[in-house]
Amino acid sequence: MRSKTRSRDVPGVRTRSGARRSRKPRRLPGRPGNRALTVGAEVIIHKACELLREVSPRELSLLGLARFAGVDRSLIRYYFRDRSSLLLAAARHLFGRLKSRLDAVEAALGEDPLAQVREFATVLLTFQIEHPYFHRLMIEEVVNAPNQEAEAFFRSVTEQGARTFRDLAIAGSRRGLTRAYDGVFLYLALIGMCEFFVTGRPILKVVFGQDFAPVRANRQYLEFLRDYVIDGIRKR
Repeated sequence: MRSKTRSRDVPGVRTRSGARRSRKPRRLPGRPGNRALTVGAEVIIHKACELLREVSPRELSLLGLARFAGVDRSLIRYYFRDRSSLLLAAARHLFGRLKSRLDAVEAALGEDPLAQVREFATVLLTFQIEHPYFHRLMIEEVVNAPNQEAEAFFRSVTEQGARTFRDLAIAGSRRGLTRAYDGVFLYLALIGMCEFFVTGRPILKVVFGQDFAPVRANRQYLEFLRDYVIDGIRKR
């Protein structure tokens, strides 16, 4: 009597011609192969931030990021639980870049509140031009992320910004350099003026027509913004 061999013991499958074709083992979910792990989490975060210069946070998907970074999507899922965790990591990274620039301004101009406000405006606008979807990432994704870690991060960022600008308002008023005002409103105004300058670029293209030059417009708006902000808070 011929013995039957179970299919699980057969290393391959025979084709119609009789040749044996090896089966490619299916990759199990979970930890990617060792070769894939040569790309670390930091690289993926950097690639996500790079992609977020071109697409809005809502348009970023794990599959799209995997294609952009040239990695398997399973590698992204290995390092990050889900899309929300990835975007939170990207937001933390971008805020770290921004904070280092703001800290440098504060260290250099700590005794001059007006100069700090002027240079903070420069940093915020320059960063917004480099990363046009940063604030949208914070408002649309981080705030709505379904975990307390994201909520705590957003609260910390917001409180830091509000505290910094309130302290500047108090220092300027005490020295007789500025009128009394709430620094939170200046903080919000700067964010709005910086963000809409970038997202409202189609308006500039229509207004300036063939004379529109992005680099020149950036420089001119920066000069306007610095003067506008200081003139707005200066003591009359």
